[in-house]
Amino acid sequence: MAITATENTTTSASEPPKGARFRPSRTWLFPTGQPRWARPGLLAVAALAALIFTWGAFHTATNNFYAADARSMSMSWKDFLYGSFDPAGSVTIDKLWGFLWPQALSIKIFGYHAWALALPEAIEGVISVLVLYRLTRRWTRRSDVALLSAGLFTLTPIVAATFGHSGLEDNALTMCLILATDAFQRAANRGRLRSLALSGFWIGMAFQTKMVQAWAVVPVFALVYLICGPHPLLKRIRHTLVFGAVTAAASLWLMVIVQLTPAADRPFIDGSNGSNNIFTMVFDYNFTSRFGSVTGTTSGGSFGGGNDWGKLFGASFGSQIGWLYPLALVALVFGLIRLRGTGRANGERAGYLMWAGTLGITALAFSAGTIPHSQYMTVLAPGLAALGAAGIVGLFRAFRDDERLGWLLIVAIAATVAWAMHLSYENTVFLSWLPPLVIALGLASILLLVAYRIRKIGAVLAAGIVLGTTAMVATPAAWALSTFDTSASYNGTSINAAAGPYSGQFGSGGNRTGGGAPGGSGGPGGTTGGFPGGSTSGSGSTSGQGGAPSGGFPGSSSSGSGSSSSDGGAPSGGFPGSSSSGSSGSSSSGRTGAPSGGGGMPGGSGSTLTSSEQQLVTYLKAQQGSAKYLFAVMSSGDAEDYIANAGASVLPVGGFSGNNGYPSLAQFKELIAKGELKYVLISSSGGMGGGMGGTSSTSTSAIETWVKANCKTVSSSAYGGSSVGTLYVCSSS
Repeated sequence: MAITATENTTTSASEPPKGARFRPSRTWLFPTGQPRWARPGLLAVAALAALIFTWGAFHTATNNFYAADARSMSMSWKDFLYGSFDPAGSVTIDKLWGFLWPQALSIKIFGYHAWALALPEAIEGVISVLVLYRLTRRWTRRSDVALLSAGLFTLTPIVAATFGHSGLEDNALTMCLILATDAFQRAANRGRLRSLALSGFWIGMAFQTKMVQAWAVVPVFALVYLICGPHPLLKRIRHTLVFGAVTAAASLWLMVIVQLTPAADRPFIDGSNGSNNIFTMVFDYNFTSRFGSVTGTTSGGSFGGGNDWGKLFGASFGSQIGWLYPLALVALVFGLIRLRGTGRANGERAGYLMWAGTLGITALAFSAGTIPHSQYMTVLAPGLAALGAAGIVGLFRAFRDDERLGWLLIVAIAATVAWAMHLSYENTVFLSWLPPLVIALGLASILLLVAYRIRKIGAVLAAGIVLGTTAMVATPAAWALSTFDTSASYNGTSINAAAGPYSGQFGSGGNRTGGGAPGGSGGPGGTTGGFPGGSTSGSGSTSGQGGAPSGGFPGSSSSGSGSSSSDGGAPSGGFPGSSSSGSSGSSSSGRTGAPSGGGGMPGGSGSTLTSSEQQLVTYLKAQQGSAKYLFAVMSSGDAEDYIANAGASVLPVGGFSGNNGYPSLAQFKELIAKGELKYVLISSSGGMGGGMGGTSSTSTSAIETWVKANCKTVSSSAYGGSSVGTLYVCSSS
């Protein structure tokens, strides 16, 4: 018996009796052509997503580097357009800044608060959930598949962690690409040029958030439309050319504006390797340099991250995105086989090809390139969720209807549970009680499904599919929900989103061997690698011995602490219901409310300036006079806290990358001579150390040397003590 792809729409629960008063709210809640449970179910999933995302966003330390940029952009429309890192408009960040536009607008409307930074990210997540429901329903013409896809997306660990962070590019990128996919699906089904152009527009908006990564879908969309579009070939070609033109225009308009603006009238482009060219920053520093292992080239942007080809299957990235790999693969094979012979322009078949292409090309790019942060994986979640949902419903119907392909349901359950056990074994320190439960559920499901084929009892089939679905989704859902346990730092650091015990990860994406597991090689307790307890570089995570937490939730106890310590990682225990005597809000740095591993303020707290830093700002404001800059520092890392939390006009010499060459020594002396800059703070820590993996440029070193030789040291008692660094005053005479 063939599987019907559409729902029964002959009757409508929302259609009022003749003569009844029209109620818009009821019509929206129970729309024509959808089951009565569809919209209420969607609202429930959206509410769950909002709870997860807002909880994380308001309990995760803010990335002060991006918070500083957002605050500067909110202070001037010119800084908003040009993405200035500092309020004076001196230098940009080392990537396109479109992902910070919503946060800058939020600050402009509500003022600078932690919640004003976090709110746009959570909204982007909820929008992603709602649009994914719409596009999946249009693709499969089934509300159950659409609702399940929205739920699977919400309960993907990296989705829960990423949208529960502020200041990450991947939040806006994922939302824009889902919107682009939604418009493309409509174009592929109906051949509407307007929808195809809208898809190109959203890809362009995604480009403003994450640059070339947004273009990964372009060849897939173009090829699928050329193959499956409903029009004659020549018209499909014309439509595809328009799609390409709109995508290019929507992607490059900002870069063209910036590049055509005279250098003296805009900020210096950080990440441009000293060229002040935004195209160099986007296509060299942020693109080709990430594939140095393939191209043999390196650049200032090639920092951190694992570059092994199997990184997506390793413990670190796999635990964040990979739980449904087998289910999605079986669903893809099932869908393409089932739809063979349905015709070139079949919209459902086009959807399978689209998901296969976008997932494949993105995964290939990730495998070949350097991935310094696990949140990059978020863009894979929509496709895996959509295919997984289509597979669960489609395979269930095929099995129920005694189709030969129906046996793939048992294959999908067995393979997904087995893969979950593999990933769980790589993470035995976390939720140790869950793998045996998942195995039991999976075995019970398979036995019930086999029993149904022997004796057709509907209740047996229903129990089998419920247990099987639970077995497949329980582990990723548990990891996603672990982000509620902020006391154990299960929601990542300010610069790295990750659910579960890998929340300190910044770097290697491989398996245990080579630093993929907590603490580095070998597992918990190691001293190398990139996870909690390991010794990391630039992650802001704790250092020393120790590893990932043990135990699980709920009801577990812990005497550990999420604060920085010499004993290592996050506490043992789990989430809601666990007991912990530690605190995630303390830090050895003395910053107010800045958790370890954070580098910024928690979502619900106030300023992170120490009392010494605040005294410094107060002293310098009293001395500033008509100077353009309050003071200068030797890196963006030294400037970010003062800009983010005090709105101070600080000149970040060398920028983030440490080798941007701005300002040169001659330009620096000119600022001094004009009276635009009086004070220079040289910290003992060296700030970001020349950026992630970068080194200070000759220009930056020359400026620091010149300041020490030609400027007068200010007594530390005048500005709050030497803990903030050494302050110099430079005379304009």
